[in-house]
This record gives sequence, structure tokens and C-alpha cells, in this order.
Amino acid sequence: MRVIKLLIFIFFLTFSVHAFGKSNEYYKQTLSHILTQCDSGCQKKVFEQEVNQAFFVLMDAVLNQIRFELSQQKKEKSW
Repeated sequence: MRVIKLLIFIFFLTFSVHAFGKSNEYYKQTLSHILTQCDSGCQKKVFEQEVNQAFFVLMDAVLNQIRFELSQQKKEKSW
């Protein structure tokens, strides 16, 4: 149960950090591009790219957290 709560927390944290990690200028340019120059296929492609990148950032954070917890458990067992 604790692992599930941790994963949910990391999920939300990563997506919020990912969103703030990019500059406002990036989002302004992307939004103006989507609204002025993109058709529905282009809009879908941009959205998929953003979701894919956020997903990989999330998985990296989850794996790093798991590595950390495993190393902590290993240290506790060695004491």
C-alpha cells in the first residue's frame, strides 16, 4: 500500500515539475503554433510528444526512487 501511495505521489510530482520545468516562452510558442499553424493531426502529434516525454520523465523518477529505497533497505539490513 505504501508503494502505491509513493508511486501516485511521484506521478503527480513529476507531471507538475515537468510542466514547470519548461519555460513559459516554450508553452507560449507551442500554444501559438498549435492555434495558428496546426491542423488536428499536428495538434495530436504535439500532444503525443508532450505526453511521451512526460511519461519517460515519470518512469525515470520512479526508477530512481525505487533504487534509492532498495539502497536504503540494503543499508538497514547491513546494520
